[in-house]
Amino acid sequence: MLGRMVWLGPLLAIVGVLSYFTIFVNWPITRDVPWVNLLLLAFAVGASIAGFARARRRVLASAGLALTLFLSGFFVWYCYVFSYDLPSAELALDVGAPVPAIALRDDRGQDVELSALASDKLVLVFFRGHW
Repeated sequence: MLGRMVWLGPLLAIVGVLSYFTIFVNWPITRDVPWVNLLLLAFAVGASIAGFARARRRVLASAGLALTLFLSGFFVWYCYVFSYDLPSAELALDVGAPVPAIALRDDRGQDVELSALASDKLVLVFFRGHW
């Protein structure tokens, strides 16, 4: 049982990172604050440290601990540094600014001039996405 504890940490870390991108990113409660994944990674680090402390083969245990710490650090960096590195809003339109002369494709694939839609009032909403 103690020999398996060495690889429990890296396994939990892999599950913690991959489950965010495959499962938990679909719901705002777990996408915006990835609490489930952070808990999994905390358990993974704890299991890796416990496995390292009890291991007879320190090389394998240190490799498992290093992998767990790398995956945990990558996930925290991705969620709290990389994802918040948004471009500045210097070129953003001000409220009440005239609509720029651009054309966008609608859901049928036809070009639509924004100036043609802005006869009275026009609200443009852009969602930040990963596509």
